[in-house]
Amino acid sequence: MAPDSAETELDTRRQMFLAERYRAGSSRESARLESEAARAAAIQLSLEGRSVTLIGSLLVPRDETVFSLFDAASRENVAAVGERTALPYDRISVGVPVARSNTGHRRTSREQGTRQPTIDHPSQLSRLGDVPRGT
Repeated sequence: MAPDSAETELDTRRQMFLAERYRAGSSRESARLESEAARAAAIQLSLEGRSVTLIGSLLVPRDETVFSLFDAASRENVAAVGERTALPYDRISVGVPVARSNTGHRRTSREQGTRQPTIDHPSQLSRLGDVPRGT
């Protein structure tokens, strides 16, 4: 029996998730290695049909916490990343995007139709004057 369109729609809907891992003595290097392992696990899970992408990770040394941001079809897929790395997440929360940064973002052909200045460093602020307005 084929899934109805509502089920198919839910399977392909992706959300943002913030995963937290508390580790005593976390260093920048250990957080980087954990992030690399999480990225590899997410890729493997996606290849297996469990949609999950690690967007990035952030270490807060004072709190000994690593935050990882995921784009995934479900909380379970994010939890599976932690299980695959043998470092389960202590907390996984659904996030609601409120702004998007253009830093490091490659524009799609649809986005290229609207010219927006991309500033990657404060020294490039003078470029704003060179961008035609209203295009």
